[in-house]
Amino acid sequence: NVIFTGAPGTGKTYWTKELAAQIILNDSYDEGNPAQKSIMDEQYDFVQFHPSYDYTDFVEGLRPVDDGNGNISFRREDGIFMAFCRKALKAYNEVEDKQDAPKYVFVIDEINRGELSKIFGELFFSIDPGYRGVKGKVKTQYHNLWKNSVDETQKRFGDTDFFYIPENVYIIGTMNDIDRSVESMDFAMRRRFTWKEIKPECTEDMLDNLGQSLADSAKETMHRLNNEIVATDGLGAAYSVGPAYFMKIKD
Repeated sequence: NVIFTGAPGTGKTYWTKELAAQIILNDSYDEGNPAQKSIMDEQYDFVQFHPSYDYTDFVEGLRPVDDGNGNISFRREDGIFMAFCRKALKAYNEVEDKQDAPKYVFVIDEINRGELSKIFGELFFSIDPGYRGVKGKVKTQYHNLWKNSVDETQKRFGDTDFFYIPENVYIIGTMNDIDRSVESMDFAMRRRFTWKEIKPECTEDMLDNLGQSLADSAKETMHRLNNEIVATDGLGAAYSVGPAYFMKIKD
């Protein structure tokens, strides 16, 4: 588990996909490569948290189902993360040497903008890197509705009545330092992630696409502006701006 944190515009979201590609493909990602795209589509997923996002969206919940005759019923359905973990577990179980299991990367953008205790629920335990696999199993809020069925979304997880995060699942998050919601970031969640700060100068090479003359000018301007921001009372390094703010300067 890792969270990229830092000032706005530093390319954190961009770097999550680059890191995901290195984990999954052991190579840089070229979207024009059909073979790479097929693998990434299967083994990579992305969600952005927001204040109204909750457990039913992320883990599982009851969803309305129309039978086609105007009759509405409710059934348990996987949230985006549980569905992702099912794919990862299937791939993990299909290989004999678990070291060769395909790696699955789940990205949570703006992770601090959601109410984490409401979204993760009992997964606070399972998400700990030390409790991946069956040893981190938990009973979810809707486990009593799990059953063996021809409908894949209603099946038990693996061969158990428990849910757990497979060992081949990697989680990457992003967050801005200056968001007010940072203060509400649960300490139980904080200790389950490695934190990596992305500073504006770490990703300034993205400006090289502007051409050398314009790139050099943009970098110099960014450094000068950030020096003033850092020196301004009430602001500081967390309020710096990243190179993404200058990417459209050519236009």
